[in-house]
Amino acid sequence: MTQFTPYWWQGQPQYRNTEAPPAKADCVVVGAGFTGLSAALTLAQAGRQVVVLDSEAIGFGASTRNGGMLGSGHKVSVADAQKHYGPDIAAQLHCEANASLAFTKSLILDHNIDCSLQACGRLRTAWTPQDFTAMASANTGLQNIEAFAARMVPPDEMAQHIDTELYFGGLLYESHASVQPRKLHDGLLQLALQAGVQVFGAQPVRAVKAKSDGFCISTKGDNIHSQQVLMATNGYTQSSVSMFLAKRVMPVPSFIIVTQELGKEVVKALLPGGHCMVETRQRFCYYRPTPCGKRIMLGSRAALHAITPQQALPTLTTKLTEIFPSLKNTEISHCWTGFTGFSFSKLPNIGCHNGIYHAMGYCGNGVAMAPYLGHKAALKMLHPDQQHSVFEQTPLQSRIYHQGNPWYMPAVSTWYRTRDWWDNKQRAKALSTLRQKNE
Repeated sequence: MTQFTPYWWQGQPQYRNTEAPPAKADCVVVGAGFTGLSAALTLAQAGRQVVVLDSEAIGFGASTRNGGMLGSGHKVSVADAQKHYGPDIAAQLHCEANASLAFTKSLILDHNIDCSLQACGRLRTAWTPQDFTAMASANTGLQNIEAFAARMVPPDEMAQHIDTELYFGGLLYESHASVQPRKLHDGLLQLALQAGVQVFGAQPVRAVKAKSDGFCISTKGDNIHSQQVLMATNGYTQSSVSMFLAKRVMPVPSFIIVTQELGKEVVKALLPGGHCMVETRQRFCYYRPTPCGKRIMLGSRAALHAITPQQALPTLTTKLTEIFPSLKNTEISHCWTGFTGFSFSKLPNIGCHNGIYHAMGYCGNGVAMAPYLGHKAALKMLHPDQQHSVFEQTPLQSRIYHQGNPWYMPAVSTWYRTRDWWDNKQRAKALSTLRQKNE
């Protein structure tokens, strides 16, 4: 029977702090995910008294609900970044994307965090021949800015990486990796606690009000007076706490399934490269072997608005069997959902509004970027007159139709189904052309 909770949570400890939060702190961090815990660790190591508050149980949000794919990158191409920000910032965005991967890997290795880190690489698969050509061109441009370990995989070599005939080649990011995200989160939590950070779950923040000597943070219990505040809530940002951020970060759901145990031999036969996989099509799927090597995890866009895992399950199983027809009758052990935080620029941001700092807007690329930008946001709080990241120059944008409640997302889901249809039509056309050439 399918369980509708994250597979990563199975058998993992749940941290609870039964003490009352203190009345004063140097810094209060709202949100106990990768961003908040990384920022809290940096602040505590600098000698600050830090309190982290989360509205849910610690580890409830996206940091433990994601696919555990540890990679560099964001959703903006070099060409688009150059158009909107200029060549210098576009180059820095690429360099810092690479730096985020190096930072989070080092964080894991330097502190011996037991999170099933696997240097498996990530293969981005081309849904059409045009996608393959575009990826090759983009890779050349990125390599010219700063060389990194990535190479094209032509169609005739794909069988070495995956047992499917669905794709027209791909781009292999050789330095990308995978983790068990709940264990990574717990590792960051333990580091923060050891540094003296006080972490409290089930402590929803009601309001953050500026005072002449700092901020008053209202919780369900008492108030906390703090010199500085960092909002690290991403896709779980509440308009009642920060309308400014809620108007600029959209909560977009993600949906994931994990198969029953298939056995290492079966998984190895289907994914001989052992990579994390992600597609170029609009309704992209992302999938990987689980750390034990006996199951396959797959995520996809079942909808752009919130639906239940039970409603998403049929769509996800259809995508799984589309990629791997041999798994048609495979049982699904877990299916769950969670919210990512999307910015309108498709880039994350570190900033400060009315004295309140924030780091968010990862657009589904937060496993490496969130710990990295949490650290950078903490440096900004410690040294506000200095620039610490190019993502200080990618401001969060707003739209008049988005006032914190994504009421329009069901209509957007319908629009994307049209784009899915067009994607499939282009693919069918490419397959027809290929067959004609081979006849």
